[in-house]
Amino acid sequence: MLEPENSRWSVEDAVELYGLKRWGLGYFGVDPDGFVTVSSDLSRSSPLVRIWDIVQQARRQGLAAPLLIRFPRLIHSRSRQIHSAFDSALREFGYRGSYRCFYPVKVNQHWEVVDAAMQAVLASGGGLETGSKAELLSAIATTETEVPILCNGFKDKDVIEMAVRASQLGRSITIIIEKSTEIDLLLEAVDRLGVRPRIGVRVKLAAKSGGHWQSSGGAKSKFGLTISELNAAIGRLKDGGLLDCLQLLHFHPGSQITNVREIKSSLIEIARIYVGLVQQGVPLKVIDVGGGLAVDYTGLQSEDSSSMNYTLAEYANDVIHYIKTVCDESSVPHPDIISESGRALVAHHSLLVVSVMGTSRADDDAEVDFSQQEIGDVAPLRELQQIYDSLDDGNLAEDFHDAQTAVDLAMTLFSAGVLTLQQRALAERLGWSICNRINQKLECLEFIPRELQQLKHQLADTYFGNFSVFQALPDSWALDQVFPVVPIHRLGERPNRQGVLSDITCDSDGSIQNYVVTGSQQQSLPLHDPLDGEPYLLGIFLVGAYQEALADEHNLLGKFNIVNCYGPEQMDLVNGSSLLDVLQQVNHSPNRMADQLSRAIGTSVESGAIDVKTGQDILHFFDLVKNRYTYLDPGGTKSRAGQPPAWHVPPRNRNVRPFK
Repeated sequence: MLEPENSRWSVEDAVELYGLKRWGLGYFGVDPDGFVTVSSDLSRSSPLVRIWDIVQQARRQGLAAPLLIRFPRLIHSRSRQIHSAFDSALREFGYRGSYRCFYPVKVNQHWEVVDAAMQAVLASGGGLETGSKAELLSAIATTETEVPILCNGFKDKDVIEMAVRASQLGRSITIIIEKSTEIDLLLEAVDRLGVRPRIGVRVKLAAKSGGHWQSSGGAKSKFGLTISELNAAIGRLKDGGLLDCLQLLHFHPGSQITNVREIKSSLIEIARIYVGLVQQGVPLKVIDVGGGLAVDYTGLQSEDSSSMNYTLAEYANDVIHYIKTVCDESSVPHPDIISESGRALVAHHSLLVVSVMGTSRADDDAEVDFSQQEIGDVAPLRELQQIYDSLDDGNLAEDFHDAQTAVDLAMTLFSAGVLTLQQRALAERLGWSICNRINQKLECLEFIPRELQQLKHQLADTYFGNFSVFQALPDSWALDQVFPVVPIHRLGERPNRQGVLSDITCDSDGSIQNYVVTGSQQQSLPLHDPLDGEPYLLGIFLVGAYQEALADEHNLLGKFNIVNCYGPEQMDLVNGSSLLDVLQQVNHSPNRMADQLSRAIGTSVESGAIDVKTGQDILHFFDLVKNRYTYLDPGGTKSRAGQPPAWHVPPRNRNVRPFK
């Protein structure tokens, strides 16, 4: 619950309240003036940048919130952290192989992110992992020759041939067999093109992780070969003269593995399989341990699906230790190790800034001067007033139950036609007033009954944010994943309200249900009362992994305005979707819309409903608005930056033909 207004407050209290140190990994902080800052590197020379300043600079350039802000250099910092953890583990355990991190393109396919991740991992010998035709084509056609590529995912003839022809060009590409049927395609392409590519094979493990993505691992996984299929595949590669090309053994334990014990069991199993294959004469040199390295979105260091009960250093130590131990037991050389830690690499690098458009309070007008009300002889109203007037600090739970019963009875009497609409409204307002008084008294209690602990969440305001949950946070909506939400300013002030953030979509699911508050997950968030005439901006953090890739077009709200921030004075601005953009995405014809609008204006002019000048004004308005941002803009931004109008004002006495 919120602290008393008269107690002391500092920005350090805000940092603790919103947990920035727990989930921010040192990248996010609060300056003495109460503004959230970001450092794209953890070195002392890295400047602190106010997120507020970035938003204002983008606004001056014509880009309004909601605003997706990326910090590509933060990806480089995360890559160095991951490689540093593994380098330390290699030294500590005397491991005689190497480690490389590959970026899985599926985690976030936007080029600015792919390019930053690729450059970051390439510095330590890593590369890109692809899982579809388009991802593979992009990796081959838009990267330099030295970038290694792992070709994962289901494959048809085109995928196999793309990879083989990339090998012809001298690309370092490894084709990883996922299904037995892919072997025939590979053998045919190799024979026809005369190329001997690097080959890997993905195996299904018996070990299975927990969490939302547990089906991507285990014996029932749709990916990879069973042990019997693996043995058969090795035989077919040997018969085809390609066994010496088989260099990599791959498995994928799952995504966002929160319990380190599940990782350990998978590592032991894959190491045993590796040793067994090497002892059979298979010339393997690399183990790809896949993804699974979690991100602690809550900072709670738990097994919760949005957290993790281990550190990056522990993960690296376990990978190196268990593979080394199994190999040493059988006197098998240590393999090189690859991981596909895409989530851990890019999750922190971007955040979404959302402007609050307004609030709705459950207790609006709840404090009533009951002496002015007609309670009459209505029993539930009399009981509610009596409860309100004589709340007992030692019996708040019973008072709460009695008030609930009285309100329910009042609703029943209203439905039966006994109570008037005004009396029903009075019952509701009395009920809210009682709940507010009980909630205020809870601050003085040593023990709070569980159901009363939920009162502050039930009484929370609704803050209407100018964004779409389905576009910004599909994992929050679909999987209840928690993302940190923090005001990006005013953190020198004590939050004086409790709120729930809802979006502007026409969907009751369009809200965030869980928040990180003072080291726990809660159903509402301490926030400030928005000030008249001033923006109130919230940041939703750690959205860099999967959220852009999974975003949908609910309500046709489209893509956000984007700022790629490379430094305080180095920013690349990208326009979000316009109304015309999103309509064309779902196959609405600009010409057809133009004809319909033209005919409507022409008909109104001919009928005398409007004059020609009004028709011109109407068309001019639609001419401008079609290029505007799909999200709300109380400031009235005219159109997207750099986007001139494409419709034409109708000539006098002629039908209008816009969209040219």
